[in-house]
Amino acid sequence: MRQPEATVRDFRRGQIVAAARKLVAEQGLEALTFGALEDRLSFTRGVITYHFASKDEIVRAVFTSAIEEIDAAVKTEVERSASIEDKVRAILRANVRGFVERAEAGRVLLSFWGRLSSDPEARRLNAELYTRYRARSAKLLKEAVGAGSIARVDPKQVASVLVGIVLGIAMQHYFDPGSIDLDAAVAEAEEMVIARLAPRKGRG
Repeated sequence: MRQPEATVRDFRRGQIVAAARKLVAEQGLEALTFGALEDRLSFTRGVITYHFASKDEIVRAVFTSAIEEIDAAVKTEVERSASIEDKVRAILRANVRGFVERAEAGRVLLSFWGRLSSDPEARRLNAELYTRYRARSAKLLKEAVGAGSIARVDPKQVASVLVGIVLGIAMQHYFDPGSIDLDAAVAEAEEMVIARLAPRKGRG
């Protein structure tokens, strides 16, 4: 039985993105070329460009794929948590672990970060990533402030700090392996943030 064209197309696009991710994770963003993909996939360039009109489209798909992989794990952990404190802990823990344990996705993001000073497209995609992370945390914090379950903090500012903590711990782990106890660092960060969010008597 012949499969629907859309299914075949999605499968082929998935193959191309998977091969591109491996190239970027192993050799950096510079290694991602049509020629390298042809070699990896044994596809003609025409097959690749039928699914992706330009290298920029492939780059975006690779970046999006890596982010969605990590995001899915974080979302699952947050949804499993009941209290606001546990949700904040999950945001910190699952994001750090997402970068570290999903090694290929993490290396893809590192490759992008290495190009931020010289590549406007990398900067744009990275800005989208930070915006997404901040927005998710800020939404959770805003709801908690409204419900009176945490101190009256500025959700956007605290969200930016959460992103900074996650990236700071993950980058230390990547660039200076063995320099920190990952679990202890995350636990310390959790306690500091939870203490900041604790409701304060007499301050509304």
